[in-house]
Amino acid sequence: MQREIGNIRPIIILLLLTVVPLLIPSCSEGDLSIGDQFVKTDTYTAIVDTFSLQLSTIKMDSVETSSTGIALTGYYTDDYSATKAVSFFEIMNEAYSIDGKEQFDSICLILNHSGFYLGDTSQVFTINVHRVEEEIETNTSGTISNNSFLKYSATPLASYQYTPEPYKERTIYIRLDDNLGKTLLDTLQTDTNLTSSEFIDWFKGLALVPDTVNNNLILGFEAGSDSIYLRLYTHRVELEKVKNYFDFSLNESSLQYNHIKSYPVNTALETLDSYKEKLKSENLDKKAILEAGTGYFTRIDIPGLSSMKALQQIGRIVKANLIVGVDPSTFDFQDPPETIYLLEADKINQVAGYIVNSSDYPVSGTLVSTSTLYEKEWYYTFDITYFLNALVDEEITSEGTGMLVAFSEDNLQGSCYKMIFDGYDGEGAYTQLNVFYYYYDVEEK
Repeated sequence: MQREIGNIRPIIILLLLTVVPLLIPSCSEGDLSIGDQFVKTDTYTAIVDTFSLQLSTIKMDSVETSSTGIALTGYYTDDYSATKAVSFFEIMNEAYSIDGKEQFDSICLILNHSGFYLGDTSQVFTINVHRVEEEIETNTSGTISNNSFLKYSATPLASYQYTPEPYKERTIYIRLDDNLGKTLLDTLQTDTNLTSSEFIDWFKGLALVPDTVNNNLILGFEAGSDSIYLRLYTHRVELEKVKNYFDFSLNESSLQYNHIKSYPVNTALETLDSYKEKLKSENLDKKAILEAGTGYFTRIDIPGLSSMKALQQIGRIVKANLIVGVDPSTFDFQDPPETIYLLEADKINQVAGYIVNSSDYPVSGTLVSTSTLYEKEWYYTFDITYFLNALVDEEITSEGTGMLVAFSEDNLQGSCYKMIFDGYDGEGAYTQLNVFYYYYDVEEK
């Protein structure tokens, strides 16, 4: 049975919590204030423990990438993997009644930057526009996944090069092969009763294909009916030459999707041939990977979790802060999301849902930076107090219960964000779990 990540409903994630306590200083009596938590007892001992974590990388079979509103294309490689993104979409027949006097001038594909990028934006970027040769269809769930691939023409309709500035509102015009425009105009002028299905049979769609030799960049373009369209330029001769154009917009959003594939560069990633497998950070340069669109997730284990159950009778966890360090190279060619999330999963990566706080809202991790004299450090911090107490309070802790680090649903399905996290034992890593708790001091009478 395959596992598919789409709607984060049933995503497949496995978070194993590996806990090796290192007791750090601390005892006090009286009032205890930790952050915004305030605890008061007649007599207690406050303790702060730091637990080690086991980070791993896992890979789901597929991710839903249709209906995201973002068309991704490009090729990006680093020390761990290479990622290729190809966007497929249909164009709608607008049912124009085009006068036979209209003469062809040119035809363009019009695209608009979405703001997303991963890679080097200072280099020339190449987009190859190909004609799709197979009908774009959804699966039985009405979606399309990243693994779905369609044949497209060997020869592109256009090859467009430019230096992108993805944060600027920019519209690019890609002139396509004149033969396509001439045929389109002739078809619409001679068959005025052409139906939508007949139009799709003739023109199945377009694919945005990257240059995998010279590109090291993935770009996002807005994918809506008012942001991706073909424009057919024509003119007719009356007393003067009258210029005109006809726009053909994106068809159904559910039929626009991104084929995103990852190719291992670090051979250790080749061992992830099932969603049940995990690659420990010590076998991947003490790192773990989270990548949108490809199925890579970072999994966190706390092996000593069961030992916390001893607190059930004699104390209580007041605060539990999970800190996940980010490798600085993550910021070289992207601006990562300010917020990411945690999912609860069992030992075979079946996802139970979001890890939530006491108000039943998903726990989110906030990106934090700290600067020293020589460098800047980045990490995400999560408050998992409620989650940890819930596990401790269970009569029987489910074997292998853990957490997966995940992007928001929008970023998971509609981007190629890539995060490299530091393992617990990585050099200078911030990754750790800090647990603040208290023991009741009971005097015998």
